[in-house]
Amino acid sequence: MSKLIDQAVQHFSNLETRSVKIPEWSEEEFYAKNLTLADMAKLATRAQDDTYDYMCFVIIFGLTDGEGNYVFDIGDKAKLKNHTSKSVTERIASQILEAQTMTEEDRLKN
Repeated sequence: MSKLIDQAVQHFSNLETRSVKIPEWSEEEFYAKNLTLADMAKLATRAQDDTYDYMCFVIIFGLTDGEGNYVFDIGDKAKLKNHTSKSVTERIASQILEAQTMTEEDRLKN
């Protein structure tokens, strides 16, 4: 029997990327990167207790195109924070951060 930690790591590696649609901005389909606790800690440190900076960092480092390329870069942070709809950016960040618990195999069972 393998160690539980090995099973946990295997589970994370089997997680599928999740589709994120942003009809207000594009007809393209985007994807939510599966973030680890370490990823989230780095983003929180960068945000320095600013919730809206944190959401911007989640979008910048958690949203990818169909090929896995980031669709935003750090230079886009000011525009994301100051010149986009609060409700849309909150929704995107929430979709990226939502529970990442199901593998494709799990989805097919349900």
